[in-house]
Amino acid sequence: MAFGCQEEGVLLDLPDAMSSASVPLPPFLPSLDPRVQADVAAIARIGAVQSVLRVLLQLTGMRLAVVARVTDESWTCCAVLDETNFGLRPGDTLELATTFCNVVRCSESPLLVNRASEDPRFASHPAPKLYGIESYIAVPLSRRDGTPFGVMCALDPLPAAMQEDRLVVFRHLADLVGYQLEQEEQLDARAAQLLGAQETAQLREQLIGIVSHDLRSPLTAITLSAATMMRRTELDGRAREGLTRILQAAGRANRLIRDLLDFTQARIGKGLPVRRQAMDVHELAQQVVDELQLSVPERLLRLSCSGDGTGSWDPDRVAQVLTNLITNAVQYGPPGEPIRVDVQGRPDAVHLSVHNGGPPIAGHVLASLFQPFTRGEQPGGERRSIGLGLFIVDQILRAHGGSVEVQSTAGAGTAFHVHLPRTA
Repeated sequence: MAFGCQEEGVLLDLPDAMSSASVPLPPFLPSLDPRVQADVAAIARIGAVQSVLRVLLQLTGMRLAVVARVTDESWTCCAVLDETNFGLRPGDTLELATTFCNVVRCSESPLLVNRASEDPRFASHPAPKLYGIESYIAVPLSRRDGTPFGVMCALDPLPAAMQEDRLVVFRHLADLVGYQLEQEEQLDARAAQLLGAQETAQLREQLIGIVSHDLRSPLTAITLSAATMMRRTELDGRAREGLTRILQAAGRANRLIRDLLDFTQARIGKGLPVRRQAMDVHELAQQVVDELQLSVPERLLRLSCSGDGTGSWDPDRVAQVLTNLITNAVQYGPPGEPIRVDVQGRPDAVHLSVHNGGPPIAGHVLASLFQPFTRGEQPGGERRSIGLGLFIVDQILRAHGGSVEVQSTAGAGTAFHVHLPRTA
């Protein structure tokens, strides 16, 4: 029988239990290859492997069964069931050329040996000489897709009288192990991808928090300096206009930073803090609309209030909801149409709505509109927003026990409806 690999004898000491030699064996060397170590770990996680090895021993009457990772360069034990005190452990290596498994690897075929020392094919092989192995049966072990992995074998220092039909059972059991191995590797790959995504998201959120905190101080200094200069009476119209634009830009930047900080806090599971106090939503809405009207004098903001607007909410957070919704309407509504803000006091809640005209929101955008980093598709919208405003609105209302919904059609435009209960 010819094999496709050249085998060379290697000088090794042997364990007394498996060899006729009395020279003590040095400890088996563990594999240092991280890829092989990962394969050993994958086999160790397959609970059925030990049961398969037990079946092999019962089937053959042998006393040592092994699943080995066999490559062109190395032999590594992945799993072992040992009743001979051979001393082999998962992760240990043998010199590849001294093993019968190398024959199986080279021939890519099963192998059955009943009496190696008298078999003309293997009488001079290193395995019976160095390890005292007389009987051996093995099949190649492959992943389900056919990729070679190694060898599954049973062996013994005593001769045997096995028939070829034993190899049929070996093949079936090897297929089982190969299938389980592929499943385990797929699970590992998915877990690694999930971990990578989680680490990326965590790093992004930490970075957002750090950058946002660091940006607050210089923006505060800019705002205070511009506001101080605005109070000077000797400023001409051009200088005052420039300072106004600085204050408006600083205000937008501060709102962006606030949204980033809120996003970070919401994503790490802490939720947004709410400090309730007695307030009137009608008065707050008028203040927000007046301030925003100054920043966008070219747009018309219309506010209508009715019913009882008093209750216990966080005024800063409610103002943030209104600001984000109105700013969103200004960004995506047609320049020539007014933005309508309506506040209605109802018996158990206050209802707020912000409406703008224009084309409807696309269906695929509408489905994830309140998710972070979701932006509209109108021209220029992507340059004015990072897509956190509506996510923050939703989080604030959840913290108040409320909710927000959106309706967007070609005929009626887009309207955001806020339900703000008087009691959480």
